[in-house]
Amino acid sequence: MTNSSLPALQIVLPVFNEEETIPKLLLRLDAVKEKLKDAAVVSYLFVNDGSSDGTRATLESLATKRTDLRLVNLLHNFGHTAAIVCGLDHFQGDICVVMDADLQDPPEVIPEMFEAWKRGEKTVVAERKSRREKTQLMFKTFYFFFHKFARTVPPISFGTHCLLDKTIVQRLRGLSEKNRYFPGLVAYGSGSIFPVQVDRHERKDGSSRVGYFGLVNLAVTAFISFSSTPIRLVSILGLTSATVGMTAGFVIVAVKLFTTQAIPGWASMMTVLSVGFGMQLLCLGIIGEYIARIYDEVKNRPLYYAEKESTR
Repeated sequence: MTNSSLPALQIVLPVFNEEETIPKLLLRLDAVKEKLKDAAVVSYLFVNDGSSDGTRATLESLATKRTDLRLVNLLHNFGHTAAIVCGLDHFQGDICVVMDADLQDPPEVIPEMFEAWKRGEKTVVAERKSRREKTQLMFKTFYFFFHKFARTVPPISFGTHCLLDKTIVQRLRGLSEKNRYFPGLVAYGSGSIFPVQVDRHERKDGSSRVGYFGLVNLAVTAFISFSSTPIRLVSILGLTSATVGMTAGFVIVAVKLFTTQAIPGWASMMTVLSVGFGMQLLCLGIIGEYIARIYDEVKNRPLYYAEKESTR
C-alpha cells in the first residue's frame, strides 16, 4: 500500500516550557511512527503556548529539519485548553491524536488506539486505570462527583489523551464556547467512546504546569459547563435557610407569648446570623461563577492568537 492510500494520523501536542521533555518525547513518538509505518502516515503538530524557556527555539529548529513536524506558536500563554483548540483548528489529516507532551500518558498506546479506529471507533480515549501523581486523591474525588452530576458524560476517567476521527474534530471545531472542559466536549461530540486502559505516570521533568489553582479552576469549569447541580444547590440552600429561619421565628414568638422563659440572646442570634450570612455568601459565590463565565462568553474574544506556522 502506497503512502498516498494510507490514512493520515496527526499527533497534536500542546506544549508549555517542555524543553527538557521534547527530545525524550520525540524519541518515543518516532518509535510509534516506525511501528505504524505500514498502516498510517504519522506526523506531528506542536502548539507552543507561549513558552518562556527554550521550547520555541528547539521546535523551530526541528520544524526546519523535519518534513513530518509542524509548529504553531501562540502569541503568548493562552492556556492549555486554548492550545488544544488551536491544534484542532490547524489539524490536517484523517485521524487526530491529542496528547500532552509531559509523557505522563504513554504514547505507546497510540497503535492500540489506531487499531480501535480501524474497527470503526470514532473516539478512542486513554482511560486512566491507575495514577501515580500526588494529586490522585483530588482527581478520584472530582471524577466521583462529576460523573454523579454530569449525566451526559460517560463514567470514564480520561483527560487530554485521545484519538479522534476527523468527523469528531469537525464537530469540536464548530463549538464556540470560551470556558471549555475538553474531555466533556469530546464526550458531547461523540456518539460513543471506546476506552483503552493506561497507567498514568508521575511527571519526571519539572513540575506540573497547571498547579492546584489551575486544577480547581478546571474542576469548577467542568461542573458549571456540564451540570446545573451547583445552581440548583443554591435554590435548595436558600429554601432550607428560609425554612429554618421561619421555624426559629415561630418558636421564638411562641416562647415569648406562651411561656415565661428567657429568650436566648447574643449567642443564639450571632449563630443564626453567621450561618445565614455564610449560606448567602456561598450562594453568591456559586452564582458569581456562572455570571463570570457568561461574561466571558458575551465578550466573545478569540481563544488565542497564533503567529505564522513554522514548517519546512
